[in-house]
Amino acid sequence: MNSYAGIDLHKDYSYITVVDREGVRLAQGKIDNQPENLQLFFNKLANPKAVIEATFAWGWLSDLLTSQGVEVVLAHPVKVKAIASARIKTDKIDSEVLADLLRADLIPTAYLATKQERERRDLLRLRCSLVNTKSSLKRRVHAVLHKHNLRPPKNKQDKELSDLFGKAGRHWLEQIITERQQAIDEYTSLELTEYLGTIDHLTERVERINQVIKKVAGENPTAIFLERLPGIGYFSALTLAVELGDINRFYSAGAICSYAGLTASTYQSGHTTRHGRIKHGNKYVRWILIEAVPKAIKKDKVLFSFYQRLKAKKGSPKAKVAAARKMLAQIYHSLKNQRYFLTDQGSPGFFSGNS
Repeated sequence: MNSYAGIDLHKDYSYITVVDREGVRLAQGKIDNQPENLQLFFNKLANPKAVIEATFAWGWLSDLLTSQGVEVVLAHPVKVKAIASARIKTDKIDSEVLADLLRADLIPTAYLATKQERERRDLLRLRCSLVNTKSSLKRRVHAVLHKHNLRPPKNKQDKELSDLFGKAGRHWLEQIITERQQAIDEYTSLELTEYLGTIDHLTERVERINQVIKKVAGENPTAIFLERLPGIGYFSALTLAVELGDINRFYSAGAICSYAGLTASTYQSGHTTRHGRIKHGNKYVRWILIEAVPKAIKKDKVLFSFYQRLKAKKGSPKAKVAAARKMLAQIYHSLKNQRYFLTDQGSPGFFSGNS
């Protein structure tokens, strides 16, 4: 006899409902999230199959249950809600709904990433987090300068420094701090000192993480394949590899673009059709590709022509998104066939020279 377990996972406990093939309840209750408690609970079940919603911390539970021989299904939270929303929401009801949907094979699934894939994602997202923190601190430095009307000196071309945190900019900032130029007070001096010190610390940490990422990318076949494409470095290649996962889970180029949030939302009613903003999706894949566009169009003439045509009609931001969508579609076909499109120069590109 098969059993179907719906698990409503929380930080400290899980609420579990187990039903059989006919929907008869076999077990139900609140279980503390100690591995031994969960193992004991599932050891009592016959041929268990469990469903967990893809919330923040589903990975450890999936690994634990899989090691126990439990078949795990990962549910898409938003789609589950769309299928079976209830006016009254409790842990008990949520677990019952999940168990019944699992029994009926109606679970809208999310991608069940492997432990290795999740670890690689965490490494890359750690770097993104530190870089974002560093960028935030740089904006704070700019804010302090604006607050005190402190302006960087101009260069020989009578232009302000393009990079306040480059060699010349840092030299000027150090003078402001150490020599108290322009009569800044001691607290402003301290504020700038701490911001710059933290930025330097983060720069060092990011560089250390870059070395680890570079090593991991060099061992990942998909990242090695993607790194040969124009505009894609080792960090971008590894990010695309681990965020996309198994390319065969996408049934078309359109599906992978939708996953990345690079397709426009559509509203249709009767004879009215409206296209809105790009969809929500994997922000890391979308960000990597949009950032790669300026470099990619320098080496891929077909992509450059496409970008220029759209830029003239709709502006640079929309042209970038459209080019990123084209790039991802071609990445999909390249990975599916394990073949590159070749540019006029014979190097790997997003479009062939004959396109």
